[in-house]
Amino acid sequence: MQAPMSRENMIRGVILFTLFTLVGLFLSFVWSGTQDLKSGAEDLKQVFLQMQYKFLIFTCVCMFIDWFCAGLRFHIFVRLVTPTIRFRDSFRALLATLCVSAITPFQTGGVGHLYIYARSGVPLSGAITAGIVSFLSTLVILILAAGGILFLEPSSLPKETTLISLLGFVIFGLVFTTFLLLLLKPEIVLRIFNWLCHVVGQRFKPVAPFLNRATSKVEQLITEHKTFATTLLRHHKWTCVLSLLLTCGFFSARIVGSYFIVKAFDKHVSLWDLGVVGMLLNFVVLFMPTPGASGFAEGTTSLLMKNLIPGIFITPFVLLTRFFTVYCPVVIGGIVISLQLAKDFKLSKKDVAENAAPKVRAHPIGKLKNKKGHN
Repeated sequence: MQAPMSRENMIRGVILFTLFTLVGLFLSFVWSGTQDLKSGAEDLKQVFLQMQYKFLIFTCVCMFIDWFCAGLRFHIFVRLVTPTIRFRDSFRALLATLCVSAITPFQTGGVGHLYIYARSGVPLSGAITAGIVSFLSTLVILILAAGGILFLEPSSLPKETTLISLLGFVIFGLVFTTFLLLLLKPEIVLRIFNWLCHVVGQRFKPVAPFLNRATSKVEQLITEHKTFATTLLRHHKWTCVLSLLLTCGFFSARIVGSYFIVKAFDKHVSLWDLGVVGMLLNFVVLFMPTPGASGFAEGTTSLLMKNLIPGIFITPFVLLTRFFTVYCPVVIGGIVISLQLAKDFKLSKKDVAENAAPKVRAHPIGKLKNKKGHN
């Protein structure tokens, strides 16, 4: 767990995330219809000067509701494995996941919550099960929403989004099937993993011992995960239903938050249209290869919003929505992970010091005096 959470990997991810974000914002600025960069910059300045910032307070509240619902979704599953776990630890795990998702390709943020939960005493297999079920809830809601959007074909959406959505359906289908197998039939995934390790081990002999150890560890985790998953599906079905409701809760919070951003521009867009944009955006960018889907998310948002607000407001809208949904979690989640890393470093340093301390044999005072007299 230490390697993915290393300081070097985090710094590299933040740099890539920043670069892709700047490129995405610049493309959003250009695609918004700006003919001249200088005049466009002046227009942007006027937009930010004339904004009604009081509405952003409501967006900030929606951001915390988003985090609360997502953190609670983790918590309702993890507490089945570790009843003593505190919601504060689940909240920290959620923020760590949001941060790691933003600075890793394909938003592989699961390492974040596994790291925090491992340090909070949750079994690794139990934390993996909680992550799989939570992610399946996200996939189910997004697939249903995207399917409904494609069926209804809202007039506010550009025609280009149909092809993007169909491509997203293919990717989602593959990922959803994989995670469903992990939940219901993990032995199939284990069989495929063992076969891949066997093939690679035969072709690359030096890595064979490592792959054998990895296979044994994965077999142990899969066995424990299957036990937790079976218990969850048989005895805690309503917990799964609650997970779907909490998923709807944090998506709704993001949509309402974007509504208040539009209100800050003194413009009007219906919640329905913003809901269509928000759900389709999450559906499309979830598996983009850049860290946190940076670059792709900014460009896709610009495309989806071009029929809803004037071009001059698109870049500020993109910047503010990403600020509340991604940039803030990156900073706060990074602080959470850094504090935990610092705590782990202190503990490891203390252990090394204790192990390196010389073993001093204690003698009774009387024996010391006898030895002195004898000498």
